[in-house]
Amino acid sequence: MKIDIIEKKENKLLERTEITAKVDHVGQPVPKREDFMARLAALLNKEKDQVVLIKLEAKYGEGRSLALVHVYETAERAIAVEKEFLLKRSGIIKEKAE
Repeated sequence: MKIDIIEKKENKLLERTEITAKVDHVGQPVPKREDFMARLAALLNKEKDQVVLIKLEAKYGEGRSLALVHVYETAERAIAVEKEFLLKRSGIIKEKAE
């Protein structure tokens, strides 16, 4: 899996960086969210709980995907800004057992 950052925008109001990335995975299945987020966090020198995956969209038959990611300075800021389902999906907060 190869990750190329296409666009990087600073959102000062929400204190985050909005990243659009191209993921090449020719001959392999679409990467799992956890694997992609771990690789991207390492690439950006951030912790996994500072990276929130908004969308990972696979291009059918191409072996490429497009990802939209929000990167925060702290996990607390991510929790304050992002929607709960995105935080659960990204593994930042755990689902409550009922």
